[in-house]
Amino acid sequence: MDSLVVQEVLTQQLDFSTGPLDQSILNDALGSARTADWYPVQPANAQHPYDPGPYRNLGIAPITGANADAAHPAVMAGEAVPTSAPAATAGTATADRTATTSTGRAAQAAAAILTGLGALPSGAEHVHSDSNAWAVNGPAAQGGVALLAGDPHLQLSLPSDWYEISLRSPDLDVTGASLPGAPAVLIGHNRHISWSLTDVQNQSTLFYKERTSAAHPGQYYWHGAWHRFQQVHYRIPVRGSATVGFTAELAPQGPVLTEKGQTTAVDWMGDVPSPDVDALIKVNAASDWTDFTAALREWHAPTQNFVYADDQGNIGIIAPGYYPLVRSGKPWLTLSGTGAQDVAGTIPFAAVPRSYDPPGHVLATANQRPVTADYPYYIGTSLGFDPGYRADEIYRVLGAGGNTESDMAGLQTSVTDRLAQEMVPRLLTALRSAPLDARGRAARKLLVGWNDSMNASSAAATVWWTFWTEYLTGVFQPWWTQAKVPVHLDQWNLTLANLPGPLEQDLEQWTLHDPSNAAFTPPGAADGDAATAMRSAFTATVRSLTGKLGGDPARWTWGRVHDRSVPSVTQVPSLGYGPYPAGGDKRTVNAADDGMDSDFGPSWRMIVDWTGTGRAEAEAVYPGGQSENPSSPWYENLVPDWWNGRYLPLYAASEQPSGGALWTLRPGR
Repeated sequence: MDSLVVQEVLTQQLDFSTGPLDQSILNDALGSARTADWYPVQPANAQHPYDPGPYRNLGIAPITGANADAAHPAVMAGEAVPTSAPAATAGTATADRTATTSTGRAAQAAAAILTGLGALPSGAEHVHSDSNAWAVNGPAAQGGVALLAGDPHLQLSLPSDWYEISLRSPDLDVTGASLPGAPAVLIGHNRHISWSLTDVQNQSTLFYKERTSAAHPGQYYWHGAWHRFQQVHYRIPVRGSATVGFTAELAPQGPVLTEKGQTTAVDWMGDVPSPDVDALIKVNAASDWTDFTAALREWHAPTQNFVYADDQGNIGIIAPGYYPLVRSGKPWLTLSGTGAQDVAGTIPFAAVPRSYDPPGHVLATANQRPVTADYPYYIGTSLGFDPGYRADEIYRVLGAGGNTESDMAGLQTSVTDRLAQEMVPRLLTALRSAPLDARGRAARKLLVGWNDSMNASSAAATVWWTFWTEYLTGVFQPWWTQAKVPVHLDQWNLTLANLPGPLEQDLEQWTLHDPSNAAFTPPGAADGDAATAMRSAFTATVRSLTGKLGGDPARWTWGRVHDRSVPSVTQVPSLGYGPYPAGGDKRTVNAADDGMDSDFGPSWRMIVDWTGTGRAEAEAVYPGGQSENPSSPWYENLVPDWWNGRYLPLYAASEQPSGGALWTLRPGR
């Protein structure tokens, strides 16, 4: 039971998001037109979808599971909301006109809910996972068979979320990473197939404005009638204190929160029953792509990209899970709770993103949008998906062909910033006409010939990161200030980490292709352009780093401002590892998120090479140890190998050498 609770916590971290609340606040402050332009459904920059189509619209699948009807009583047949949603129907407009709250009040309620969520412990809501997984075959793999690599990024901790394990029985011979106590391998390989995961990042959470009235206390208006909120009572034991009683109220869409006079319901697909363990056990026993995909039909939450390679040289990706579809409205905003915009069903399993043995012989997922704009179903906006820079770098490297196991390891530990590769040449061009002082010229010289690597010893890396932060805030902060947007864009502290993502894509696109975009002209200012904004941001960069790190740009190394740690789950510093100066940033394959003090990163690195003999040659490492006891020599013994990019053999269960300890489990009476 405890292991299943850990799984549910991970599901919440990976699948529960607040995008519609964020977007509602932005809509209220910036206006719907500017919000739609700056935070579009489709990303502003070019992407690498692993499933480029063609696609089929197969209608809507009903939600299944023991409690599906109770959780979603409005489920019925209907039309899917496409990627660019149509205008609301007449019935929806009527429902919206009868709502008792204004857009402003809804935005205030959203801000209050976000404030409350911000007070929860770290990891209680979705964080961008920054995971990577890829597979190559044919000419893209040396020897022409298949290679697979995966490194899911999570909140790091000691002890780790993962437990390395091999399972062998008459029906199984599987090895890899499991959750402690879970009866299956979550990421790994058996005799015939290998697989790894990344988070899809699709929108799995919907928010609804419930219609309430003082004349109908304790009730909500739904499908033309007033109904009483269902109440669920909990008694929560508290260590060292008295048990606390708590009553939750439920609307048809889910539990409700009332803030600023607005009652908001939350519909989260993670609440729908999901027999994930059953699916995993079948995956563990699968022998080919047909078995593998059939097993994942039962996987519902969290939605994951499952990357695959087998002993026959085949590769693939499939993204099973519940993808909610509403009957009308814009699901990226807060919806009407009166019934017309309820969940109608999900994307059918046969239509979820997937690819198998593509002609390019390379498949990669790094949390980028997995499909193109032609995909017939809505799965989320640019606010939810990764900006795509890690995916760009992965495809660039793997596209050279002839990849080996060593190349896979080099890519997993790469700290090359793909956005820097594009933007730094434009910055240097803009600075040609800038009147720089000696310190500014020294800072500019650091960028000339820089290899775009965010190494801890690189001063150019610090200049680049700070410049991009100043450029982003310099362009958008005046608009934020004028509109009094109640969220911040500070990348040094990442107050609201998801918000800059689409703006980074906008700024990249404008700088490269639309340097006179109106956004470069702040409210009330003279006409501006990208080059002017870049020069101003560079001046601010030199001033900022001089104040933080002193007057010698050569000493502005990335490791002085950026570190990484693997903290103890107890939050006792002496039981954790680090912090130590570290390379990487949120755009590098070896990603380090959460600002300048990162405890987020590759929680498990694995490489599987299907050799010409058809046997898996595998290696892996994770930042932890096989014991949860801090006094054990196996508490953190794997962290140095992980930190320095070293791997250890990942033996099949039938090939395990004798170890230092043997546990024998026998059935009880």
